[in-house]
Amino acid sequence: MAQAEDADKESRWTIGAAVGHGQRDNPFVASDDINLNAIVDLAWYGEHWFFDNGDIGFIFHETAQFSANALLTFNNERNYYSHLSNGSSGLDIFSLRQLAEEKGLNFPGIAGGEAPDLGSLNTDELETLVFNDLDTSLPERDFAVNSGIEMLYLSQFGDLQAQLLTDVSGTHHGQSAWFSYSYPWITRTSEFSLTLGLEWKSSDLIDYYYGVRPDESIDGRPTYAAGSGINRVMRFSASRALSERWRLVGVLEHEQLSSAIRRSPIIERGTVNTAFVGLYYQFK
Repeated sequence: MAQAEDADKESRWTIGAAVGHGQRDNPFVASDDINLNAIVDLAWYGEHWFFDNGDIGFIFHETAQFSANALLTFNNERNYYSHLSNGSSGLDIFSLRQLAEEKGLNFPGIAGGEAPDLGSLNTDELETLVFNDLDTSLPERDFAVNSGIEMLYLSQFGDLQAQLLTDVSGTHHGQSAWFSYSYPWITRTSEFSLTLGLEWKSSDLIDYYYGVRPDESIDGRPTYAAGSGINRVMRFSASRALSERWRLVGVLEHEQLSSAIRRSPIIERGTVNTAFVGLYYQFK
């Protein structure tokens, strides 16, 4: 009996790691894409409480097909700001050259002297020329902690997931809602899943992460106040067993950003694509 209880406790843990190659688009102007080389999988499910890769939940109703949970999770949109590049303004080098030409900075000054060769200047040099040492950096946004409810429904025709979350950290005071349909199919050695999802984000949330405040506006980056919007997501994942603990895994995801995000002057891509392929090892 004791051995059976120990085995049951151990089965509540999922600990694994995937190492491979992947990349996630960064939709911000003049930004670096996000490399995905290692992914940690850590989850624990108890009788009522669970931890699933950063999400903390409490199961307050559960049947064989349906569960309703209270959820605490993090907003990951702050990660985009960690991969801004090409100077402090967030403007790409072509926009900076255009601004320099519009200001007539490619012509000799009144005092004479040779005009600068705009094509030979790097991003930092162009920013200094165009903005005359003005602080043009886009301030980073903070992480947010969200809380709300989650509902899951499993059936032979596919799985439904719904979440309604609100910011409880006081970061942006916004809300979001997620609804998805997933169809998994399993063979003797492989698992596949196709997910179609919609994510609504409130105006407070979008404006905080993608808006431009009056004190942040500069030439080429006008003030922008965002409204609410809906992102559309399609994800395909695959896994093939190589041994008892090793698996070959892959994920493809396409996210279409809402018009409220796409219209922002600090956004240059209307979609975010994610791809990863690698080897996964499950410790437990």
